[in-house]
Formats: sequence, structure tokens, C-alpha cells
Amino acid sequence: MGGRLQDRFILSASLVCVSLLATTAIAQQPIRKPAPAAARPSSNLIPQVLLSEGHAALCKVKVGDVFPAVSLPQLNGGEATLAKLAGTKATVVLFWEPNHWMSRIALADVAKSVAATFTDKSVAAVGIIEAKNAQDAQADLTKFAVKFPQLLDADGAALAQVGTGVPMRIYVLDAQQKIVWFDIEFSEATRRELAQTLSVLTAG
Repeated sequence: MGGRLQDRFILSASLVCVSLLATTAIAQQPIRKPAPAAARPSSNLIPQVLLSEGHAALCKVKVGDVFPAVSLPQLNGGEATLAKLAGTKATVVLFWEPNHWMSRIALADVAKSVAATFTDKSVAAVGIIEAKNAQDAQADLTKFAVKFPQLLDADGAALAQVGTGVPMRIYVLDAQQKIVWFDIEFSEATRRELAQTLSVLTAG
């Protein structure tokens, strides 16, 4: 009987020791801090232009470059330079091609979110039509109630100064006519980044 009690006492003591050792080991483990959340792009910064290698090869100008001097016929008559049509803080330059689905999306969006929104001349929108004649563009201009200036690049010379291969391109220039952002397609991301870029340039 005494032997059994002694065995139980030894077993209980052993369990207590094991428990204490385990508790000590856990207490000595370093506390792991949670990994920091991925940093989100600041809404106070102009979005970075990220292009695939293939798209980059289609671009002759990039962020930081002065936009090429452009002087072209206007649809409403006369010749105009891009500098003369520029906004005081920013200028959105849209190269577009009639009957091109992405061009139509971009044209409608710029007409609504840029030309109709910034009416104080701080931001100007200028379209550069990639077509042989003005009649080719008229249907799209009427459909989307486009009111901002349109220049006709009949021989494609203006487009050739900025890139190749893609008829639809959109650029944002600052007050010094330098490129601060651009895209060679038009998507929801393009729309969002365009709005953010103009917000930064017109702040204050």
C-alpha cells in the first residue's frame, strides 16, 4: 500500500516538473511581431507608369520628357499648337482613331471626366485624331458630345513623334509641357490613374 502511494507521489511530481519546464520554454520563445501590411500607393503621388517590355518598345517618349511640339489643323478651322491649347496646370493629350473601340471609350471618358469637369482652364483636354480626314471622326465626336479641341493628324506625323504601333494613347503634361504620366491603352486602371494624376497637379 505504502509503495503505491509513493509511486503516485513520484508520478505527480514528475508531471508538475514537466509542466513547469514546458511553461518556461514557451515563455522564453521570442514574441513574433505581425508582418507589416503592404504599403498602399499614396493618393498624394502621381501614379508610376509601369509598362511591359513590349509596350515600352512602342514608346519614343517617357515620363520626364518634354512633349514634342505639335502644330496641326483644327477641325473648326485654322492651325493650332498644342502649347496654345494647354491648361495652366495640366494638359491631357488624347491620340485616338475613329471607329476604334478603345479610342471611343477614352474619348467619351475624357469628354466627361476632364473637359466637362475642369472648366476653369486649369486643365485642358486636346484630342489628336489619327485619320485621313475630319469626316471620319465626326460621328464619334457627335455621339459622345465632345466639345474639347480636336487636331487632325492626317499623315500620322504627330503620333510618330511619340510612338509606334498603337493609335490610342493618352498623356498628361504639366505646366511646363513635360510628361508626368501616360498610358497606351484605356482601362479602369487608366481612368483611376488619370483622375489621381490630375488631382495631384491641380491641388493647392
